[in-house]
Amino acid sequence: MFASGTGSVSVGPGVTWTMRNILISGIGLTLLGACSSADPGSNETTTLTTSAEGGSTTAQTSDDSLDSDVTLPTTSESPATTTGAGEGSTTNPGTATDADTTDSVSTTDFPGTSDTGELSTGDSSTVADASGSTGEPPPDVDQDSFPDDTDNCPMVANPDQADADNNGIGDACEDDTDDDDDGIPDEADNCPLVPNPEQKDLDKDGIGDACDEDKDGDTIVEPGDNCPLVANLDQKDADQDGIGDVCDDDKDGDSIPNDDDVFPDDGGQPGVVIPKKIYAHSSGALSTVDVVDYTVTNIGPFKWPNDGGSHQMTDVAIDRFGVLYGVTFERAYVCNPTTATCFVLGVLPGSFNGLTWIPAGTLDPNKDSLIGISQEGTWNHLKIMNGQVTSQPLGTYGPGYSSAGDAFSIEGVGTYAAVNKQGLNSTVIVSVDPLNGKVLSELAVTQGFNSVFGLAGWEGLIIAFNSSGDMIKVDPQTKVVTNLGKKPVGWWGAGVGTILPQ
Repeated sequence: MFASGTGSVSVGPGVTWTMRNILISGIGLTLLGACSSADPGSNETTTLTTSAEGGSTTAQTSDDSLDSDVTLPTTSESPATTTGAGEGSTTNPGTATDADTTDSVSTTDFPGTSDTGELSTGDSSTVADASGSTGEPPPDVDQDSFPDDTDNCPMVANPDQADADNNGIGDACEDDTDDDDDGIPDEADNCPLVPNPEQKDLDKDGIGDACDEDKDGDTIVEPGDNCPLVANLDQKDADQDGIGDVCDDDKDGDSIPNDDDVFPDDGGQPGVVIPKKIYAHSSGALSTVDVVDYTVTNIGPFKWPNDGGSHQMTDVAIDRFGVLYGVTFERAYVCNPTTATCFVLGVLPGSFNGLTWIPAGTLDPNKDSLIGISQEGTWNHLKIMNGQVTSQPLGTYGPGYSSAGDAFSIEGVGTYAAVNKQGLNSTVIVSVDPLNGKVLSELAVTQGFNSVFGLAGWEGLIIAFNSSGDMIKVDPQTKVVTNLGKKPVGWWGAGVGTILPQ
């Protein structure tokens, strides 16, 4: 039945049988097979015993009437005891590599063992490892590199695993007339795989903006288009900020939005003010005043255009972007605060000795508004467009008050003005309603100073500029007036931005 020899066969982890063991097991299995053919009602048993000392194996068969002994040859090299504990079962502790290990081998389920008890080595690649894995990849029916148990379309190849509506069923196999679940059937949806219930299509090319790589239809594909929503084939970008000029709110990059920039294509003009400075002036020259130590620095004389004006600056005002505007008796200007160079904006519809900007959200919800103040104390909303200045009267300071020359308005701080009050020989500092200029309350009387032509404010203080050269500080809380001294300038006006700090 078995080839003779002393070689060994490995049949599983930790189990090695010598050919002599196999011979013994074969004989034992034959005897046990004989027992199995006995009368089922018989008490006959067969016991196979291997003796290490006698070098023999004895098979004993017994029943109620018969005893017989069979002696089989064995070896002393592998002492073992094999007991037929059940049909087709063999116990062989003597062959384990570890003295404390007992291996049980079943002829019915041990890999490589035939039904007859003969051992077949077979192909080792089909034998499972200790973890139970056969080493084969998990099933992937559609061969799209995603195993069936993780593939959202296991029967249809879809390596992108696209699932527009995120319902766990891949678009490639979803039996749905509205793949993106946006309420628009696929046949009518201009982006069938991208939800877009509004169906926006800027360039009207039949491809919805939500999935169109060239929304504006200028042949420049996103993200390479510097204006993806405005057609601009030339891709011009004056300030080189990555935003095309046609869609750049500040195309010259000077921090002044195009709509508020007198020179939207020139980053050098009109310039912006220096932070934490009040700008004050005489009729012909511009200066700065430091808000901490009140130091006055002369910028220089105004440089006027050849426009035929009288060129006496009556007042200046600064908007939230730091642009400095001014008025003479008959014209409006914008001036570069660094060089004092002025550019004409248009002829005024009246004469104004005061000028201020009102913060956005007051007259205009989105923009600062320019206010010109007449000597009679009338507030006028000035609008400048295409070389023309228009004026809309808003109201007056009220009975008994006229303009001393200036006002300022700061977002979150308030609106204040210098006025002349009937019966007083000193300028009065008042708070006013920015919508119409009406006096709300009197803050302080500048005793002895009756020609306050300039007024500006900062955080917690008001600075008044008298035509004689005096600078005066007014505390709006305590109403205390402090003389800061006389400067070598005959002040005509002053200006500060609508937001602080600037």
